[in-house]
Amino acid sequence: FISICCLSGFATVNAQILPDHFSRPAYSYRSEQNPYYWKNKKPYDGYWQQDVHYQIKAAIDEKTDIIDGKVILTYYNNSPHDLPFVYFHLYQEAFQPNSYVSELNQANDVDPTYGKYEAQGLGTEVSEVKIIQRNGKNVNETTEMIQDISVLRINLSQAIKPGESITFEIPFKTYFDSGSLRRRMKKFQSGDFTHYDGVHWYPRICVYDRKFGWDTDQHL
Repeated sequence: FISICCLSGFATVNAQILPDHFSRPAYSYRSEQNPYYWKNKKPYDGYWQQDVHYQIKAAIDEKTDIIDGKVILTYYNNSPHDLPFVYFHLYQEAFQPNSYVSELNQANDVDPTYGKYEAQGLGTEVSEVKIIQRNGKNVNETTEMIQDISVLRINLSQAIKPGESITFEIPFKTYFDSGSLRRRMKKFQSGDFTHYDGVHWYPRICVYDRKFGWDTDQHL
């Protein structure tokens, strides 16, 4: 369930996998009855990957061009490892002065212009990350946030053990702006209507896999 604010009001999108035939019962993504779920078609013994479920509610203020939202994210640790911390990508944080993107531009003799929000270092801002469930049971835990430009590390009070799940609540704000850098966040007029096009506008948990561990590459 994703609810986002459009010009004409709120639009609700429900995403689910449909059964192959309508005579069969519907099933959830992680179900044993879902033939497309990775656990039901492992390429080899011992293979694993993590599962993530996002619920995002967000609204755009057309006067300020700011997205105000909240992510409810459930993370399933299918790895054989304890995870005492997790990482998130904050892609829109890359496009500001004194960032890694800024250093890359300077190295290539590019002098970008920044919009009013970008100049203040405002891309996707996360005020806190709370844990509201562990293994489906309600909890109320705080976390420690450590941010390096477009990568946010969240230190947990208790590790996520193999086979466990954890649910995060993450309020955030993302700022549309008009700088020269290609953020893939675009605002434009079409007739009498204002259009907002954007990707990577919410906190996105990093990939954790067998080969590389956490993907903590900066967005460039």
